[in-house]
Amino acid sequence: MSQVKRENEFEQMERSHFEHEIKAEAELEKIDIVASKMMERYGEYEALKSFVTYLASMEKVFARSRIYDSSPTTTKDEIIKAEMHIFSLDASLDEDVLKSIRDDFSLAYLTISQVYAIAEKLLQKFSDKEGCKDFISSLRDISIAFVEAHEKHFTIDEIQDRVYHSRMKILSANGDPDIILLEKIYGEFKKELGMIG
Repeated sequence: MSQVKRENEFEQMERSHFEHEIKAEAELEKIDIVASKMMERYGEYEALKSFVTYLASMEKVFARSRIYDSSPTTTKDEIIKAEMHIFSLDASLDEDVLKSIRDDFSLAYLTISQVYAIAEKLLQKFSDKEGCKDFISSLRDISIAFVEAHEKHFTIDEIQDRVYHSRMKILSANGDPDIILLEKIYGEFKKELGMIG
């Protein structure tokens, strides 16, 4: 391969990376604008504020995944990192505990039955730790979404929808906030994002 050809390929890769960075920056800015609007609307209620923060964080993960055409494994890892951060803040869980749970989960997730088995084991192991149950349930649901995505060839949008609905079920497990309200907020968030060109 000639030196000129290698330099051209390098320049194309560099230009492509730069274009992706510009696109990602614009997309993340849109998400921040929508999150700010939603916070104005729902920020007085702690659970709803937390959900809007969750949507913004996850929306950024999925936006980067689309822009950079990330692999499912990379996307899943980024989702789990975001979940860990959110749970460490919302539930005041120690990050070392969350990492331990994540590491146990990463040992087996090839089939749905393996995901359920590891989740059950972890629920028993951490039954005395407040907040861990929801984190384990969240990782279980994320893992199942990705196993099903692989088996059924889901799009990134279908995975995203499943991840968000899983979070809504966890947040509304005791009836407050109501799942219908969370779905409304999710719909408004998506609509607002679509309106910003």
